[in-house]
Amino acid sequence: MFRTKICGVRLEQDLRAVERSGGDAIGLNFFPNSVRYVDPKCEATQRLSRLANELGLLRVGVFVNESAEAIAAIAATVGLDAIQLHGDEPIELAEALRSMGWPVLRAIKLPRDAFAPELMEERSAAWVAIGCQLLLDVDAGSAHGGSGKTLDWPSVDSWAHNHPSVGWTLAGGLKPENVRQAIDATGAVSVDTASGVECPRGVKNESRIKAFIAAATG
Repeated sequence: MFRTKICGVRLEQDLRAVERSGGDAIGLNFFPNSVRYVDPKCEATQRLSRLANELGLLRVGVFVNESAEAIAAIAATVGLDAIQLHGDEPIELAEALRSMGWPVLRAIKLPRDAFAPELMEERSAAWVAIGCQLLLDVDAGSAHGGSGKTLDWPSVDSWAHNHPSVGWTLAGGLKPENVRQAIDATGAVSVDTASGVECPRGVKNESRIKAFIAAATG
């Protein structure tokens, strides 16, 4: 779906920084409790999406526990290319979105410590079966992501080695300082970050965006 995604973009300057740095995708966060939330009804959000499209960036909408109808309405209003489900959504919701033609990226929430491949299989198999791409993230409880904590990369590698045909993205605490190590350790071909390119929290930093994308793609 993408090689590098900068999630939680809120400002035009963030978009332009991603494009200048050679990034592929941006995440627009529609979870109201997030520090990175953007209001889908706001004209500024819609302008942001239009600009992302003009710059050739894939637009991924991040949702938490919304209905399929609400997600589809926001996606159509704002202008999105893909849907990321980052809450406790049932698989039927993803099936409904897939039937409407939306590509779906499903967050699989995992422990920070080592885990068995069977755990990953248990949590992901049904989503893979209906054609979802996976996003592997640390379980952040009610915050639903953005913890800044990393996964156990050898555990990810152990699962991925036996599932070469599954499309997945690595997230969870990735930043310029560790993303290359994470890629080398897991074999990830797709990575996602939000807090890793912020300074202070919730505010994107162009130099960190540039460094992250360079490390991930270099």
